Amino acid sequence: MTTLFDERERAAEALFALDEELRFLALARRNKMLGAWMCERLSLTGEAAEAYKRHLIEAGAETPPLGRSPDEALADRLRADLAAKGAAADDLPGLIARTGAEAARTVREQARG
Repeated sequence: MTTLFDERERAAEALFALDEELRFLALARRNKMLGAWMCERLSLTGEAAEAYKRHLIEAGAETPPLGRSPDEALADRLRADLAAKGAAADDLPGLIARTGAEAARTVREQARG
C-alpha cells in the first residue's frame, strides 16, 4: 500500500532527477555556445571547430582540479587556448556567467514547451 510519504518521496526524487538533467543540459549548451565564441576568436572552422566545441562539452562533465570550481577550470582552459593563439581573454568569468544564464533560460523554456 502506497502512503502519502512514499508518493512525496517519489515526487521529490523525480524532481531532483529532472533538475539534474536540466542542469547538465544547460552546462552542455553553455559550453557549446562558448565553444562557438572561441572558434571565432581562434579562427577555427569546419571539423576543427566541431571537434573543439565537442571537447568543451565533454570537458564540462569532467571533475575540475582540486581547489577549482568548474567555471574557474573552464576559464583557465579558455584563457590558455586564447593565449596560445595570441588572442585577448576578454572578461572570461563574466562571459561564462552570461552564457550560462542564457543557456539555462533556453533549457528551461524548452522543458516547459
